[in-house]
Amino acid sequence: MNVHHDPFADLPPADDMPPDDRFGPAMEGNNRAAPAKPFPFVAVGDLEYHPPEFLIDGLIETDTLGLIFGDPGCGKSFMAVDLALSVASGAEFHGRGVKQGAVFYIAGEGHNGLVRRFVAWAKHRGRGLQSVPMFKSERAAQFLDGASAMAVAHSVDALAAQHGAPVLIVVDTLARNFGPGDENSTSEMGAFVAAMDDLKARYPGCVLLIVHHSGHAEKQRARGAMALKGALDFEYRLEKDGPSLTLANTKMKDAEPPADLFFSLITVDLDGSVTSAVLTATDAPERREKITPAQRVALSTYEAAAKEHGVWDDGAFRGVHLDHWRDAFYAKHTGDTTDAKKKAFQRVRADLAEAGRIEATDDFYLIRDSSIQLAIVMHRDKRAKAGHVPACPGPSGPHP
Repeated sequence: MNVHHDPFADLPPADDMPPDDRFGPAMEGNNRAAPAKPFPFVAVGDLEYHPPEFLIDGLIETDTLGLIFGDPGCGKSFMAVDLALSVASGAEFHGRGVKQGAVFYIAGEGHNGLVRRFVAWAKHRGRGLQSVPMFKSERAAQFLDGASAMAVAHSVDALAAQHGAPVLIVVDTLARNFGPGDENSTSEMGAFVAAMDDLKARYPGCVLLIVHHSGHAEKQRARGAMALKGALDFEYRLEKDGPSLTLANTKMKDAEPPADLFFSLITVDLDGSVTSAVLTATDAPERREKITPAQRVALSTYEAAAKEHGVWDDGAFRGVHLDHWRDAFYAKHTGDTTDAKKKAFQRVRADLAEAGRIEATDDFYLIRDSSIQLAIVMHRDKRAKAGHVPACPGPSGPHP
């Protein structure tokens, strides 16, 4: 007869056992249990209240994890650069005080463009950058790769030993610095957040700010797994509507949510042939008049024509010839006949001129919309960098 023997029958009662023996013998070999970390408690009567401390007054608390998101091209990096350089230099962020300190900018893309934005910010603010404790990475990180995450931490540690611990670390963008994984996966987004927490925790009081894209279908939320928003202390959405940018708070965990902030982008001439842009604070924009479908086509085709055939004078955009604009409009308009396209183009030109959106001089048209002007200028800068800016061509000839 098989007799079952209880392996614990010969053990003394638990209360008589040494504390370390109550859960049985330690596991041996490769299965040895890791030493348990302390799990302390503190009496609530011994807790001390500390009023919130802000990195940027009323906007971003210290020792937090946060995010700015928005559509591609809405100005997220311009906002991140402004925030970062304001903190690193000790300059006010559009009237709000900052806690000055070292800043690390982990850039995943657009490195040449970022340099131009740094220089434009400094020129616009009248500040030098030589002594500013801000450091930009030379390549993207891969935060889901433990070795890459540790390499980032070691590089920051080395510079922090010389220039002080960071008060702000910017990760621009999440997608470029995510690493080998899927941002829609809850578990992999959780791993990314853990990497962000680990990096931030190395430097007490540090803010870690992530720059991210809005969702493909849901523009009112950041792209990817919802585990990201759940982990954030603060979140802002940046929206672009024509020339106006709105920074709206969408999460503020432990402080009063601030009111919306409004900005516009203005062009800064760097050396006569290269330009960039900076943010300038504005009042809340007036409600914009709705534009008709024909006006929308006219404005988009103006931008397209100007990017290819714009007239420039000493690095400044002066307009586009009527013929080039007409060609682009006719190609895009859905009129059944040339005469229908002609009447639509004449009518929409008159409407835009009456509304003050365009002005004409000798068949050359200059758009007054600063966001379209900026898009044209930035397009030319990219082509100039690549060596693809041709001489300005003349008009294409008579049209019906």
